[in-house]
Amino acid sequence: MPCEARHRIVLAACLQRPVEAAGERRGESMNPLSTQHNFQSLSLKDLLEARDLYHWHLSNKANVVGTAVGLYLIRTDEPWPDQHADPKGHDSRNGKAKGIRTFDNSEVRPYSWPAVIVLVRDWIDATEFGHGKVDPDHMVPRTLYMPDGRAVPVCVVAVEPTEPTTGAPADARWPSTYIGGGCPLIADAQGVERTASVGCLVTDGHTVYALTNRHVCGEPGSAVKALLRGAVSEVGIASDRQLTREPFTDVFPGFAGNRSFMTLDIGLVEVHDANDWSSQPFGIEGTIGNIVDLNELSLNLQLIDQLVTAFGSASGALDGTIKALFYRHKSLAGYDYVSQFLIAPANGSRQTQPGDSGTLWYLVSPENAEDEKGTRNGSARNGKKRNAVKSARRLHPLAIEWGGQALASDGERRLNYALATGLSTACQLLDVDLVRAHNVGANPFWGQTGHYSIATAAIESVKRGPLHDFLDANVERISFRPNELTPEQIREKLARGDFVELADVPDLVWKKTPDRVPGGRDYAQNAGPEHPNHYADIDQPNADGKTLRDVTLDNIANMSVAVWSKWYADEGEKDARDEGLLPFRVWQIFDEMVAQLKARNDTKFLCAAGVLAHYVGDACQPLHGSYHSDGYKDAPGATAKKWPGKGVHSTYEDKMVDRHSSDLLPQIGPQAKAFEGRIPAIKTGRDAAFATVTLMSEAARILPPSTLIDEYIRLGGGSSARVVDGLWAAFGEDTAKLMGAGARFLAAMWEAAYAVADTSLPAGAREIDEQALAHVYQDKTFVPSLTLDKIGSVIG
Repeated sequence: MPCEARHRIVLAACLQRPVEAAGERRGESMNPLSTQHNFQSLSLKDLLEARDLYHWHLSNKANVVGTAVGLYLIRTDEPWPDQHADPKGHDSRNGKAKGIRTFDNSEVRPYSWPAVIVLVRDWIDATEFGHGKVDPDHMVPRTLYMPDGRAVPVCVVAVEPTEPTTGAPADARWPSTYIGGGCPLIADAQGVERTASVGCLVTDGHTVYALTNRHVCGEPGSAVKALLRGAVSEVGIASDRQLTREPFTDVFPGFAGNRSFMTLDIGLVEVHDANDWSSQPFGIEGTIGNIVDLNELSLNLQLIDQLVTAFGSASGALDGTIKALFYRHKSLAGYDYVSQFLIAPANGSRQTQPGDSGTLWYLVSPENAEDEKGTRNGSARNGKKRNAVKSARRLHPLAIEWGGQALASDGERRLNYALATGLSTACQLLDVDLVRAHNVGANPFWGQTGHYSIATAAIESVKRGPLHDFLDANVERISFRPNELTPEQIREKLARGDFVELADVPDLVWKKTPDRVPGGRDYAQNAGPEHPNHYADIDQPNADGKTLRDVTLDNIANMSVAVWSKWYADEGEKDARDEGLLPFRVWQIFDEMVAQLKARNDTKFLCAAGVLAHYVGDACQPLHGSYHSDGYKDAPGATAKKWPGKGVHSTYEDKMVDRHSSDLLPQIGPQAKAFEGRIPAIKTGRDAAFATVTLMSEAARILPPSTLIDEYIRLGGGSSARVVDGLWAAFGEDTAKLMGAGARFLAAMWEAAYAVADTSLPAGAREIDEQALAHVYQDKTFVPSLTLDKIGSVIG
């Protein structure tokens, strides 16, 4: 597995900031102290030494909240060097004192000088100290003097520690096949479920780990779960390689930090199956470069005010700026606890919130950062430009978020600041390296070449006319346009989470609980009436050797709930939740399309037509129509946890299709045009259901489930690249034929509904509003998810 053996990036080459001589500064810098000392010559090491020397002096001030080191903050309304200012600290334009300084109303400028930053709870003007007012002993000094005569300026910032702000969870559609950076992890501790983010993959050269926070992993050996193939599954265990806190001078021997601990909070999850993981981060736009190598020689103040970006499992896309280094966030029993980074949310950006622990922050290369700053506050017209800037930027893995600090300005606006540990620091202490190229070529979304591609090819197969024009105008609501089916393009839109393309609504919305996804129909995790709508075990023979497929195709009258229910009962099936009813789901949706066309409701018609693409896509996959859907569970010697062929379903339908998407995509359209199979005439919902069984039979003919399973077993099983590539070599062309057949059947059903309704769509091929469609599919009364024992009441 390719990995980065050494962190080689040189920070000085990555970050460059113009520096001005002290004598060239004006404004606030023009005071007696700033004209006598060249503060720009102060290094990060100098600042830490000064803070350490004045530790007790600063920490015992009644008003002091914490300290950090960074660059002096200039109030945004203060004049620049080419403007006139009063050296006594008054604005020469109105004669008023400068007043309170906060993170909100101040900024780092090119001439900002190094400083120790002192955060205070209340802003007290210098004139209020003494004279019977405030004890002058509690005044924060403007300058710290070193034993050798050096002077270190102090920047006082008013903050108010408060409760963190919370927002709606990120509405991202998580990958169903692979887990990677930004995806959620779930752990149980003392009866409480904790969620966090995957930071990245690392390795010690032998074992692959997911890096996150220790407080999420829990004790070594604890199970860690994640969303995988639509369900919460155990994906690894907490490793004994963990970091909580370390003496500051052990982590950075060249820096002063007496009686200080560096808060690290890093934990590793030893993953069960590396094939389920990808080093490709989720939701991150840009090219990932080398890790930022931070040590006493490379770590410097040029990091201050640099743009950073991340994707948290709770908050989604995050943008921020580095406000300070080595922020003292807590003092206890005479010891300071220090965070390596204090990151503020960028203007207008979402704020980090609980659940983002473990998120990996990336440093935006300075050449991209300037462009990004120029477009960040632009109008909607600059949206395309902002997206182009983000796509072109180069990012460097920088720090792992372990917590947050909510700070208020003026007692009003609250901001959640991220506290983070340098990734290179964590990797060095744990003796692991960042994994750079594991499964990055694979697209972690089955829908890209499955449901999405079938839907797009089906639209192309519809005869030219009003129906085709309407569907083509709304292809981006159902799926994606043919030239937008690249992994990067789909990943970007899915990560935004603002709308679920209709072809994957049944999986990404209806198979979820409503507390997690608006419109979810599950009553518990991975349990609800929607699940049996996606399959039907029609190839299991009875005592006479007949199958449900044979019985149904012999006589369309057997395409009935009564016949199917009796068949299941005779075969010993007693729970409706396990009785697959995929053809009846198609029947139900076909009737809905006809009804909405007759009512001239093009929004609901499009919603029904779009979700139908998902079920027809399932029908053309041979394992969705077989009782051997995941191997030979009925084989002699099979147990509840192990049987021949176990894992074939996800390896074939997910991993093989994803890994070879670039080879498969160009074949689907031509195979749809070349399809010569018989599609039964469709005039009713029953006909549509019968056509669905016909498609399932055709899929089993093109690629018999037993042939697929036997080859999977011969290859050794599992989901390694060797097995996945072996399946593709054996069945790649057949898979394209399956999807081409699905596209043709789907197009035929759309055309049949339009013909049966015998009406016309509203004039013009209008684009339907995404929010209007979301409102429809989030309504549980719209084509309600029902089991076989209940669906009879809603179909004709």
